[in-house]
Amino acid sequence: MNETDAAANVAVRVWAKPYRNYFLIVLLLVASLLCMRFIDIPFEHIDQTLEEVPLVVVLSELGTAAGGRVGGTVLALGVIVLARERWKQIGLTLVCGLAVQTATTDIIKHLAGRPRPRQLDDMLVFYGPGSDFHSFPSSHASFAFMLATIAAAYYPRARWPAYAGAVIIAFGRVMLDAHFLSDVMVGALIGYLAACIFLRLWPPRQTATSVL
Repeated sequence: MNETDAAANVAVRVWAKPYRNYFLIVLLLVASLLCMRFIDIPFEHIDQTLEEVPLVVVLSELGTAAGGRVGGTVLALGVIVLARERWKQIGLTLVCGLAVQTATTDIIKHLAGRPRPRQLDDMLVFYGPGSDFHSFPSSHASFAFMLATIAAAYYPRARWPAYAGAVIIAFGRVMLDAHFLSDVMVGALIGYLAACIFLRLWPPRQTATSVL
């Protein structure tokens, strides 16, 4: 078995059962809750130095653009095009993952009603349904990790760059005072789970021409 076939077989085994690590999912959820309670507000008071670093500013702005409507569409289309003959399968997976990720994120945003750091950065408060506050969770983070998880499943050799890009998009929102840390952590979890649902329904079938 050559290296390409081995990578393909590993990818199929891993992504056919995306819920294999329940402990990691629970750990991330608990970490998000602890972050919300103990870290979000103190971090907003100490991250001002980072927010003034030019490289951080540039990466944050680029990440926000990449995770936005136009940039996200371009990234998603790129992932689909790279799939070649499997473009229909990955396209369907992305569309369904996007629908679940977006709906879940928007519903929680509406129910939570959390102000953004730039609106209220010195206290933990949720105004609930009907407010004009929509910080929790982060839409950029949920989209970025949904896309990164699907990309990592289809292109296992590119999984680290995919997740690194998702982290830059998510953390950039914190640096721009658009979200608290827990907002992006919960958003990342939503995106990951949304992708896993459809990767389990339609696991990727790797080929010699499509494994990066």
